[in-house]
Amino acid sequence: MNKNKFTAAKLLLFIFGILLFPRTGISQIAGYNVISVHGLILSDLVSPPSRDAVLNRRSIGNFWASHSEGFLNWSGADRLEGGIAEIVFEQAKQHSANGLCVAGCVLVTHSTGDLVSRYFMANQEAWLTAEGYEPLNIVATIDLAGAGGGTELADLAVASANSFWVPLPLKWAAGAVLGLDLDVTDYDELGVVIDLRTSAARNTAMWPSDIPRLRFSVDGAELLDPLGPAKVVSEKIIPGKDDTVVPAHSSCGSASPEPIKSCSKYVDYYGKLGSYKGPEGLLHNHFPILMAHKYDHFNMIQDDHRGKSTFVLNNFFAGLNVDFQTYTKTVTRKWWEAWKETGTWQYVKESDEKSFSRLIYETLNN
Repeated sequence: MNKNKFTAAKLLLFIFGILLFPRTGISQIAGYNVISVHGLILSDLVSPPSRDAVLNRRSIGNFWASHSEGFLNWSGADRLEGGIAEIVFEQAKQHSANGLCVAGCVLVTHSTGDLVSRYFMANQEAWLTAEGYEPLNIVATIDLAGAGGGTELADLAVASANSFWVPLPLKWAAGAVLGLDLDVTDYDELGVVIDLRTSAARNTAMWPSDIPRLRFSVDGAELLDPLGPAKVVSEKIIPGKDDTVVPAHSSCGSASPEPIKSCSKYVDYYGKLGSYKGPEGLLHNHFPILMAHKYDHFNMIQDDHRGKSTFVLNNFFAGLNVDFQTYTKTVTRKWWEAWKETGTWQYVKESDEKSFSRLIYETLNN
């Protein structure tokens, strides 16, 4: 078989896919079809899903699921270089046969989907061409709470699993945040959590990629929110800022797992301008775009407004045109207003009424 050309059967499948699933343009960003890659579903570790259940899930949040033309689904019960790679490859072959990305695709990833997509993008050309398929033409990724840099929660979870060396209260704390029983007898029961260790994630498919990765990071839950208690625990385990699950060094795309307080040295998650501990450097082709304070790891992918957003990098092109409308607000005080916080804040217009995800989608879709 000539592996560089479609077989007649695959050509027929391509034509059939176009006829059966016409592209409406509803699920596009800037004219590119959208493929979503969901994050870790913790219930997978407790009750591994069937293959069909994985292929049919729409688990990246209702907003992004309804704005996606395709999906790369996977199970957290599997390892990255094992079952995850196999089932993602299977779906990628279907997308290639259907011509989904002939004109280009944008990947939208959440959490561990960042790591899954990076591993896929690094290997897809070899995988697909070896079986006679065209690699997917991915023009950019939108990474929401990207865990590609790993999380210290996974470090602790793996160290805690069936270990007498980790103090029991710390083991309980990590297990409570992750929703896992860390007193397991089989190391492999932790599935992809093993790949999410900081050192492991940062040594996976890290060679340079020409595909721009647009990063969106949030600062976690308020105390009275459903994830408020988890935020209190995660702050004790994860150095620097976090969103209750993923550290800022990962979601921002920092070149090292340093305990940063912001994606920028000049603005914090609240939008206040000043001097902050931001990344000393960024991973190749990683661009932190927006930050927000009142969103957590999970509600940031919903069409659920929580508060204003600020920006880090803006007005540039990286696969997509990044052009958020912004404004600044300066607060001063009289001599008797000692209680009032002064300074200058920068915000994204309409972030006071649109959800984080909707703001991203509608702006990048221009």
